[in-house]
Amino acid sequence: MAYKIAKLLLEHAETFLDRKEAIRSAMGLGMPLNEIESYLDWLDMVHGDPSDEAADGNEIQGEPEAGSD
Repeated sequence: MAYKIAKLLLEHAETFLDRKEAIRSAMGLGMPLNEIESYLDWLDMVHGDPSDEAADGNEIQGEPEAGSD
């Protein structure tokens, strides 16, 4: 049951700070760091990681590309 809670916390963490807190909570619930990393990688793959789009040169809506002053 603790892993299900940990995974829900990780899944619903939207910002960097939310994710940081979710990782701490998941570790506190006994989930090993390597499983947390694997789960977050899987979530990014399934939901699409916005930072990947920015790295490909596509501008994220509402955020200018770096270096465009």
